[in-house]
Amino acid sequence: MYKLNHILIIDDDQINNLFSQIILEDANVSNLVSICQSVPEALDFLRAAETEEDTLFPDLILLDISMPSLDGFDFLDRYYALGYNERHNTFISMFTSSEELEHQNRAKEYDVVVGFINKPLSVPTLHSILALQASNRAENNLR
Repeated sequence: MYKLNHILIIDDDQINNLFSQIILEDANVSNLVSICQSVPEALDFLRAAETEEDTLFPDLILLDISMPSLDGFDFLDRYYALGYNERHNTFISMFTSSEELEHQNRAKEYDVVVGFINKPLSVPTLHSILALQASNRAENNLR
């Protein structure tokens, strides 16, 4: 399995962020792990990543669905509206603490979403998300 350059976690739950960061760092799957705790913070972060040379745009985003004010789907709507899906080969996996079919069906509207992660993140789940991400990346490169 290859190593990603940058994984961004977007989640308002500080404990889940810390736990996920530890899992990602222990698994050594990325050179950099960044954390944003809200949709506006994440959008500011991505804007900076596009304009500043010292900030890498993420290869993979782990996105919480349920956040106060703006949720994961609000983030996806803005991500698409800002054209990030067209300019970057970034994939998104959605954090969830439930298995709501409505969320899974809604996520199918966004081709950058490569799966769901039940909280908390585990190493087997991480490896399956990375395999999906690698498969989608290879498929996109063939087009």
